[in-house]
Amino acid sequence: MARQFEQIIDEQIRRWEQNTLRFARKKTRYPVITISREFGAQGAALARRLGERTGFTVWDQELVHAIAEEAGADARLLASLDEHVREAIEDAINAALLGASVTNVQYLRALMRVVQAIAHHGSSIIVGRGANYILRERDRVSIRVVAPLDVRVRRYAEAQGLREKEARRYVLERDEERAAFVRHYFHRDVAHAADYDLVLNAGTYDLDAMADLALRAYEIKTGVPAPVAA
Repeated sequence: MARQFEQIIDEQIRRWEQNTLRFARKKTRYPVITISREFGAQGAALARRLGERTGFTVWDQELVHAIAEEAGADARLLASLDEHVREAIEDAINAALLGASVTNVQYLRALMRVVQAIAHHGSSIIVGRGANYILRERDRVSIRVVAPLDVRVRRYAEAQGLREKEARRYVLERDEERAAFVRHYFHRDVAHAADYDLVLNAGTYDLDAMADLALRAYEIKTGVPAPVAA
C-alpha cells in the first residue's frame, strides 16, 4: 500500500478511536452525511463548510476513489471494525453483489467496503461515489446539491478564465460522467430527487444557508443535533 494512504488511514483510525471514547461518554452516534452534486453546484464546498461547523471528517470523491483502488486499503479500513461488524458488512456486500451486472466488480466491492467502514464509525461527510446508494436509508442523511446550468457555467467560466461555450461543454461532460458512474454501478438515475433526503438549489441559497438547511434536516431525520465544532 502506498505510504500516503497508510498515513491517511492511520490518522483517520486514530481519530475514530478518539471519537469512540468521546461519543461513548455522550452515548451519541452521529450518522454520516452523503453529498451528491451537479458539477459546479458547490457540493464539495458545502461538504467542507459542514465539516468546519460539525467537526465531521470530510471524505471527498477523489480520496474515496483512490482508497478503493489502492490494493489493501479497503481491508485496512475494515480492520478498524469489530469482527462481528466486519462479517456483517461482508455479508451485506456479498448479498448486494450477487448477480451484479457491472464490469469491475472488484472495484465496486472495495468501494462498498470503504463507504461502509466510514459509515459505521459515523461523524463523517462522504462526497460522491454513489455513497447514498451503498448505505441503508437509516444509516445516512443524503443530500443532493443542484443549480441552474447557466449559473454553474458562469461560475466555472469565471473561476477558470474560460469562454462560456467552453465552460458549458466541460460542465455538461462532468455531469454526464457522474451520471454514467451511478447508472453503471447502481442502475439509478443520479438526478432522481426521491433518492435523497434533501435537495438544495445553490442558485437560490448561499453556502451558509445550505449548511443551515442541511443541519436542520440532519436533526429532523436522526433525532440528534449535529455537534458544533470547538
